[in-house]
Amino acid sequence: MDTELLRSFIAVVDTGSFTRAARQIFRTQAAVSQQMKRLEQSLGKTLFDREGRALELTADGKALVSYARRILNLHDEALQKLQREPERRPLRIGCPDDYLVTVMPKLIDLVHRHLPGLEVQVFGGSSSRLRPQLDAGELDLSVMTRHAESDEGYLLYQDQGVWVLPAGKSPHDYDCLPLALAEPDCKFHSTALDGLDKLGRDYQVLAVANSTLFLSEMVRQNGMISAMIRSSVPEDLTLIEAGTLLPELTSVSVALVMSANAHPKMPTALVQKISQGFAAGLSGPD
Repeated sequence: MDTELLRSFIAVVDTGSFTRAARQIFRTQAAVSQQMKRLEQSLGKTLFDREGRALELTADGKALVSYARRILNLHDEALQKLQREPERRPLRIGCPDDYLVTVMPKLIDLVHRHLPGLEVQVFGGSSSRLRPQLDAGELDLSVMTRHAESDEGYLLYQDQGVWVLPAGKSPHDYDCLPLALAEPDCKFHSTALDGLDKLGRDYQVLAVANSTLFLSEMVRQNGMISAMIRSSVPEDLTLIEAGTLLPELTSVSVALVMSANAHPKMPTALVQKISQGFAAGLSGPD
């Protein structure tokens, strides 16, 4: 099988979109669509269910994924062994602020176990802002909050959204909830407001920021209420999952996603091994 077609196929699978896959491999959407038709013709199988708006794999498409990854892993490994030592450049990893403290130290430790001395550069931003940078090749890897029903990247762990209140405070203490929330493109922003609306609770959004540290200080110093993932909540603040006065927040899947143009020292097989090592080492960040 043509490895170029398989690489495009995996890019479509990982991004869940012909458009994003095209950006990652520097082709037009039409070219990627044509590649997938060529792959289907060469196999005599239909790989994608094209009915409706969602892009879904057929049973044959799902069966091909693991084989395609193994073929590309062997291909990349062979090139790495036979070619000259790759250029020693930094590994660029994107990471949303929510996971900087809980995920990145452990992730960088795993990277250095396999690649001692490699410089790692970390770039912050929300998942929605990091995805275009990953597609454009400006990042080699990125920690991401997966889209719902997506198998994007390699799963690191799952976490739960919770409400965060000042120490000793209860939802009963507020007639109108003073909210400090992440930016609107964060899952917890829309989920929190929609849930409160359904409960009929009064609230005011008083602060919005893409910084878990800032939101924690708004709770601690200004008496506000926030929503964030459980693993990011400081120990001195009150954590509440849900109740009669606060709605349940969504759970999230956190994944490690790689660019289609991988770092020369970070082939797919190594990214998979590092992700599995992270997931095996914890049931969720401490």
